[in-house]
Amino acid sequence: MANIIYAASSEGFGHAVRAHAVGAGLLARGHDVQFVSSGCTIRYLREHFPDRLHEVLGLMLIFGEKGSLSVLRTIGHNVYRMWELFPSQRRLDALMHKFQPDLVITDFEPFSAHAAWRCGVPFISLDNQHLLTHCKLRLPSGHSADAINAYLTIRLYYANARRYLIPTFIPAVVRHHPTTLVDPILRPHVYSRHATEGKFLLAYKTGALGGVGILEAIRKADRMPIRAYGFGIVGQERHISFHQLSTDAFLDDLSSCAGVIASAGHSLISECLYFRKPMLLLPLAGQFEQAINAFHVERLGAGRVARVLDRSAIDAFIGELAELRLSMRSIRKPSLDSVLDAVEQEIPALRRHVLSAELHKLPRSFRYAI
Repeated sequence: MANIIYAASSEGFGHAVRAHAVGAGLLARGHDVQFVSSGCTIRYLREHFPDRLHEVLGLMLIFGEKGSLSVLRTIGHNVYRMWELFPSQRRLDALMHKFQPDLVITDFEPFSAHAAWRCGVPFISLDNQHLLTHCKLRLPSGHSADAINAYLTIRLYYANARRYLIPTFIPAVVRHHPTTLVDPILRPHVYSRHATEGKFLLAYKTGALGGVGILEAIRKADRMPIRAYGFGIVGQERHISFHQLSTDAFLDDLSSCAGVIASAGHSLISECLYFRKPMLLLPLAGQFEQAINAFHVERLGAGRVARVLDRSAIDAFIGELAELRLSMRSIRKPSLDSVLDAVEQEIPALRRHVLSAELHKLPRSFRYAI
């Protein structure tokens, strides 16, 4: 079995979820995994892998007031923090020397990629951000500047991975190799649940942005009961029951609701696809990735995009629930095993074993020619 370092970006729920699910899966398969991160991600992982964590400098993305990524402010903020870089590099190099990894997995975490390169250790990239740089995909209109901004930011992070594994629900064509599209990666709690069809809608607000529009709309839309999470409110308000965020309670309601009202984050969309729950999406303003996600959810027939979220949009969504559920039956459920198989194929020792086994199946003369 292999020694693996999994390094995840310090910001964003999706990075933490991927580290949790893939790391736990690799440990269950007998590999030794150590985790590298900082910020929100390391706080999340501490609950699950308290003895396997190593904190290093994490780059931060700075967003403007409208939620759009500010490249200049992001560069300036991270340059200001570069005094932390050298002690962080020493800790990372010490881990590489002591642990002797066979493979480094980096989930949009640049310093681990550079450390792997310096130490001669192969590394692979596992994130959905590189979908924008390594694949051809249809983009929603009016986002050319956002596309260029995102492309340049992603390209600055790192390059020359052994392979780019991109978890995505979006049908795209690979244009830069070596790249492999894999299933979306879900929280481990999700895979153990089964979907049922309830008689209520689930509304979810993420982060500090986008909450007011959703809250005002669901308060006026009383055609179905609504269970709401993330609004900082607890209690019953006419047709809405407000709840504190809790993983188990939220996933219980997600797996049993009739449909979901939310912004267009990759993680929640992937979970809705797993449970086959129709979505009414309001992408956060200035969030290019969310605009792409919502655009392709609508193209898949899995939901609708609300340019303006109001009572009429919610009523129209309720009227289409049966049609959307029928359309979603053809969407394949994500599998974690397929992702773990793709990772294991990049472990050098296992690659040699597989190649040797395949060569022995060939005629002797052809084997020697290879």
